[in-house]
Amino acid sequence: MMTTENRMTLAQARAIIAAEGVGALASRLGALAASNPLHAVIAQDYSAPETGSGPLAGIPIGVKDNIDAVPFATTGGSPAMAGYFPAEDAGIVARIRAAGAWVPAKLNLHEFAFGITSDNGAYGAVLNPYDDNRTAGGSSGGSGAAVAAGIVPAAIGTDTGASVRIPASFCGVVGLRPSTGRYSTQGVLPISWSRDTPGFLANCVADVAELDAVAAPTGLPEPVLPDRPLRLGLAQDARPGLCDKVEERFDAVLADLAQKGIVEVIDLPALGYREAQEAYDVPTASVESYEFWSRFCPDVLGLSYATFTSRIGSPDVQAIFAATPDLAAENALAHETYLRIIRPQMQARHGALFAAHGIDALIAPTCPVQPAKRADYLTITVGGETRPILPVLAQNVSYATYIGCPSLSLPAGLDRDGLPVGLLLDGLVGADRALLEMAARIEAALA
Repeated sequence: MMTTENRMTLAQARAIIAAEGVGALASRLGALAASNPLHAVIAQDYSAPETGSGPLAGIPIGVKDNIDAVPFATTGGSPAMAGYFPAEDAGIVARIRAAGAWVPAKLNLHEFAFGITSDNGAYGAVLNPYDDNRTAGGSSGGSGAAVAAGIVPAAIGTDTGASVRIPASFCGVVGLRPSTGRYSTQGVLPISWSRDTPGFLANCVADVAELDAVAAPTGLPEPVLPDRPLRLGLAQDARPGLCDKVEERFDAVLADLAQKGIVEVIDLPALGYREAQEAYDVPTASVESYEFWSRFCPDVLGLSYATFTSRIGSPDVQAIFAATPDLAAENALAHETYLRIIRPQMQARHGALFAAHGIDALIAPTCPVQPAKRADYLTITVGGETRPILPVLAQNVSYATYIGCPSLSLPAGLDRDGLPVGLLLDGLVGADRALLEMAARIEAALA
């Protein structure tokens, strides 16, 4: 079983490069990747590169396998796309490479990112580095596990409804979903153009902030936080009573931060976390994904949509793709209504909430339950109710995806079972750097 003892920050990676050379770092990380007991890695090449120039010179960054990174294949974690080699890097990969980084590994995921457990029918279930009977989360499970286990010091994932922040929470690392549109989605296999975004996972907020500055340079000065406790809004439905161990740790961390004068918690009315997820997830995912795949399969892969679907390796994902044409037709009007009316209303309400209550960010447990057991692949029992697993795990994190605001999961230590708990921070649309500054202040206090 791989553990978290080998994890490293970008600063630690740079120290190894300075002292021993990039070849020594590549050799060390390559040995970890080759053992791959967590099923985090799909493909790897840890041949030591020539050290380039730039702020990320010599830094290895893993890439989720639904993102183009030459010369690797992009398979989406699926046998249906085996042998598909993109002609160029995705926009986000081109950015980090221009800054001197290199890509040693393509990382496992829930097939085509259509799931929350990263239990992949072709490449194996990504295991949690804290407990191999539990999931690393998804869909960027390989990215979260690889960072936590030290296979790479940082990784790029993607996030449509939860897929960077849930693995970050379950694996005890930092995960940022930026404001929608902040990072390029060119070269990323999509689910929902209105919600998709790449995001970064790393072992500290400073590393995520550095990567964000490379991915979305602005030339603007860093925001200055107010010289007072951060005012964090806690919605009534952020703690749904689904897991006392998670909420116990969450409450203890908030109490500690308040006692230290770092935060002031502002109680808010219910935001409708669960209701939003249940209302808008299927319309956005079905309509927008079918719009892409119905063209990509024949035009790029030379396959009919039906033949492509038959080659998918995970039964749950195959069932989703098989149902998508009908779901897309059924939800066309709901999707149009969401884009034209509901989303603008949610965005306006989000901004008004901050102004009315004088808050700097929203806070919640990233996930309202512990890392799911591997047996809870499709359903999970919480509060005496058996429910589909995705909306339970994604309950608190989906809210930001409809609004398009930045959202970050920050490690909050371990619960009494020794499992990671994440703090979720949601900011204002476009205020990504301010959110990162807030997260850094909280991280320093927790350390």
